[in-house]
Amino acid sequence: MSKRKEKLIDLSHTLTSYGDNPYQQLGENARTMIGTFATYEANGFYECALYIGDHAGTHMDATKHFNPDGLYTDEVPLDAFYGEACILDLSHMEAHADVTIEDIEKAAERAQVNLEDYHIVLLKTERDKLYGTPEYFRDLLNILPETIEWMINKGMVTLGVDMVTIELDRYIHDPDSGLAPNAPERYPAHCLMKKYEWYMIENMTGLSEIPGTTCKFAGFPIKIGKGSGAPMRAVAIIEE
Repeated sequence: MSKRKEKLIDLSHTLTSYGDNPYQQLGENARTMIGTFATYEANGFYECALYIGDHAGTHMDATKHFNPDGLYTDEVPLDAFYGEACILDLSHMEAHADVTIEDIEKAAERAQVNLEDYHIVLLKTERDKLYGTPEYFRDLLNILPETIEWMINKGMVTLGVDMVTIELDRYIHDPDSGLAPNAPERYPAHCLMKKYEWYMIENMTGLSEIPGTTCKFAGFPIKIGKGSGAPMRAVAIIEE
């Protein structure tokens, strides 16, 4: 193996069976099951069988997730998930706080980055430290749809977060909303997929390990035909 001049930082959670960690994906998603399919004793080799949803673990959302006319997972452009990224620190914000345009502007100012220079924006909330606990589902931030739309208009194509999802479920957190349990408007930020071709990466981890406020990012989704998303192995590539 050649000597690398780069350091790779893993930004992905380990995918495990639901029984080993029920707090790794939202309850509406398919529960991950990983079982032994072949053993050394019986087969001479070891192999696992997987049952997972396409939003398991660290994963991306394709626009087909909320837009009937959107792209399936195997149709999304790979360059959306590769390139220079900026990391914005929102770890000081309290649970359930709305992430506003002003919050992003201030975070970009602290990071000394121009959002128009990056098509990948990673939001560091440090909620990944709660992974595997009930608080991981409960204590996330709520990224407002107008904030995401503003970032898209700045040139953002892909948004990554170290939370289970990018927003609060309005049906649960706003009892007076009048929304039905099956209303897509429960997730208004996700509904922007009906208007724009943009992508999100949820369930990331390790953003706090990235030195500085920029990095080269790579995280390619599994090529699932007719998928609405896909698990990925996301990494930050740091020049040394």
